[in-house]
Amino acid sequence: MRRLFAVLACIFLFAGASACARIPSDSQVGTITVDPESGAQTRVDAEGPKPGDGPDAIVRGFITAGASFNNNFSVARSFLTDSLAAEWNPTSSVKIVKREVSLDSVTTNIATDSQTVSFEIPVSAGLDERGVFHENEADTSATMEFHLRQVNGEWRISEAPDGLLVSRTNFDNMFRPIPLHFYTPDFNYLVPDLRWFLRTSSTTTDMVRATLDGPAKYLAGAVVSPIPDNTSLTPQSVTIHDGQAEVGLSATGLDNKTRERIFTQLETTLLSLGSVTSLQLQTPDATLTGGVSVNARVPSEPVAVAISNDSLVLLNGNERNTIDKSPRVDGGRAPALSMDADAVAWLSKSGKEINHFDRAQGSSTQILVGRDLLAPSFDRFGWIWTAERDGNDLMAVRASGELARIKIGFVKNKDIRAIRVSPDGTRLMVLSHSNDESHIDIVGIARDSENKPTKLTGNGTLKVATGFKKIEDVSWAGSQDLAMLAARTKDEPAQPYIQKVGGNSEALGTVSEGVSITSGADTSSVRVGTRNGELFTYTSGSWQRLLDSNIKDPAYPG
Repeated sequence: MRRLFAVLACIFLFAGASACARIPSDSQVGTITVDPESGAQTRVDAEGPKPGDGPDAIVRGFITAGASFNNNFSVARSFLTDSLAAEWNPTSSVKIVKREVSLDSVTTNIATDSQTVSFEIPVSAGLDERGVFHENEADTSATMEFHLRQVNGEWRISEAPDGLLVSRTNFDNMFRPIPLHFYTPDFNYLVPDLRWFLRTSSTTTDMVRATLDGPAKYLAGAVVSPIPDNTSLTPQSVTIHDGQAEVGLSATGLDNKTRERIFTQLETTLLSLGSVTSLQLQTPDATLTGGVSVNARVPSEPVAVAISNDSLVLLNGNERNTIDKSPRVDGGRAPALSMDADAVAWLSKSGKEINHFDRAQGSSTQILVGRDLLAPSFDRFGWIWTAERDGNDLMAVRASGELARIKIGFVKNKDIRAIRVSPDGTRLMVLSHSNDESHIDIVGIARDSENKPTKLTGNGTLKVATGFKKIEDVSWAGSQDLAMLAARTKDEPAQPYIQKVGGNSEALGTVSEGVSITSGADTSSVRVGTRNGELFTYTSGSWQRLLDSNIKDPAYPG
C-alpha cells in the first residue's frame, strides 16, 4: 500500500517550565466520520503553527496535524524546517498504542535547552510501508524523539521520526483489512494476502498498486503473480463507473492466458469492496471483461476424523461412523485427514511414530520414526508434515516413505507444539513456546516442479496472536483465518477464538475443558473437543454439543 494515513490518538500538552508533561487521552482534532463504503475521505481539521509557539506547542501541533492528510500532509509539514518537510515520510509505518495503556500515564521529556522532545509508549502492533499488519511481542515500546531549532525566530522541527502513531480505536475506525490475491505456483488457487487500507476514495488505486508491488515479504517465493515486474498503472488511478472498476496496465506482449489470470487476480481483490461489482482491464494489446476460472477456496471433504475407543472414526455433523477396515490405534492420538478424506495419519502413543492408513487399500503402514514427533498435517499434495518438538528441522513424508527435510531456524530455543499447512499448500503455521509464552509464526513454503517442499521462503515470518500468553491448540479455518484455543493470561482457561492472518482476533464464547480445536473450509465449521470426550460446534453465535462421549482429537482435512 502506497499511502498510510491515520488519526492520532493523542496530542501533547506541556507545562512550559517543566521537564516532563503528560500526554492526555483527549484530542483537539476535529473529525467528521462518513460512510466508509462511500469512498469519501474522513475530514480532519488541523491548524498550522502560531507565531511565538514554543517547542511544546510545535511538537503538539505537528502530531495533531498528522491527522490531516490533505495536500500530502501540508499542514503537518508546516511545522517542519524546509529541508525536513521535503524528506519526512508520514506513510512509512503506523504504530498502534496498546489498548490497556492509559495515555494520561505517559510522560514526555523535554531537554533543558528546549531543542529535544522525546517520549516512549507501549505499542501492540502496526503497519509496515506496504500495509501489512504486524503484531509486536510483549513489552514492545516505541520511542519518538523530535529535534527543533529556530527559523526566523520561530521554533520548527528539524528531525522527526517517519510514520504515525494511532490508538487502536482510531486505527480500527480509519483502516479496513482487504485481502490482495496471488496465485499458488500451479495457478490452481488464489491465496489471500491481507493488507490494511485507509477508507478513502483512492482505496481501489492503492489496492491495485499494492498488487503490482507483489506479495508480502513472508510470502515471497511461496506465491506467484502473473503481472510482469515494473508494470505500472496507466492512467495512474483506478476509476469506477456504475460499479465497474476500470484498470489500465502498461504491460505489453502478454498472451491471452496471462491477461486472463491478471484479470481474475485483480477482480477477486477489487470485489472485496462493496462499491465494485465488475472489472474492465485495459492493456496496450487488449481489453478484458472476463478472466480464468480459479477457486479462492481449496475443496475438501466436509468430514472430520477422530479417535474413538482406539479406532479411527469419521464425524459428519452429529454422526459418528467407524472407518471400514480401520486399524486399532492402541493409544494413538492426533489423527490427520487428507484433503480428499482417502487417507489418515496419526501419532503413536509414544509420540515416536507416524502411521498412515490408506482407506481404499485398507492397509496401514508406519512411515516415519523419530524421538518426540508433532501431530501430523496433510498438505493438498499428499505430503504429511511433522517435526521434532525440540528440533530445527521440519519433515514432510509421503505414504511411500519419501522424505523431505527443511530447516526451520526461527524456532531456535523454542519448544514446537504444532505445525499446520494452509489448505492451499503455500504457508506453514508454527505454534511454539518459550519462556512460558506461546508464539504463532506464519511462513511461506517453496516447492519444486513435482510439488515436493524444498525450503521455507520469504524475509522473516508473520507473527500473529501475540496478545495471547497461552495457546493450547490451533487449526487453519480456511485460507485466511486460524481457529485457536487461547487465553490472554497464563492463569485463564483457554477458550476458542478466530484469528485472522494479518489481522485481528474474535472471541467465540466459552467451552468448558476444551483441549483441541479444528475447522474446515471456513469459520462456520469450528469444532472443539473436550477433556471428557465431548464434541461441540459453533452455530449461530453459541456452542452446541454434537457428541457427548469417547471422541478424541477431532480434525478436519489438512
